[in-house]
Amino acid sequence: MKILVTSITLVILSYSSFAALASKPDISWNYVSAGYAKANIKNVINNTIKPDGYQINGSYLLSDTLYVAASYTDLSGDIAFDDFSVRLGMRQAAAENLDAFFEGGYEQTKNKINGFESVTSNGFQAGAGFRYRATPMLELAAAVRYSNGSDSSSATYGDLSARVKLTPVFDLYAGYQFDSDVSLLATGLVLNF
Repeated sequence: MKILVTSITLVILSYSSFAALASKPDISWNYVSAGYAKANIKNVINNTIKPDGYQINGSYLLSDTLYVAASYTDLSGDIAFDDFSVRLGMRQAAAENLDAFFEGGYEQTKNKINGFESVTSNGFQAGAGFRYRATPMLELAAAVRYSNGSDSSSATYGDLSARVKLTPVFDLYAGYQFDSDVSLLATGLVLNF
């Protein structure tokens, strides 16, 4: 009987502490960010091209665990590249200052090489990763993402980012997405709400 009571007590205490962590995220999931972005694309007609432009991102926590996120990237140069995605995600506190997340959604990409016709691809995007509040002023994130377009092309890529808190409302961010042929470096300002 003592073992049963002890087991039930431990389960209840574990659940309540886990629920408390999940209900009080120490990482902001409500934000809008905007900034500069530059890509490095290899093997395009035996060249490496480096279009640049801007990137806008946003996220809103719908409940303790569910959030919606969207992003838009617009790059131009020897190639024009537009990418829009909207995703539904789930976050869970894995430990104090550490959130795990899983997300999936819709992605549309438009590419146009100067002198050629534009190509549009619609598809699915999924990702999983961690966001970690390393110090009160620094947040780090790492994720693996997968996208599968309507033109049967698919990509798996890494996504690393850092945010430095300037005030409770404003952060600076830097992000780096990469696979074997394409990398994207972005930096800008985050507005937390």
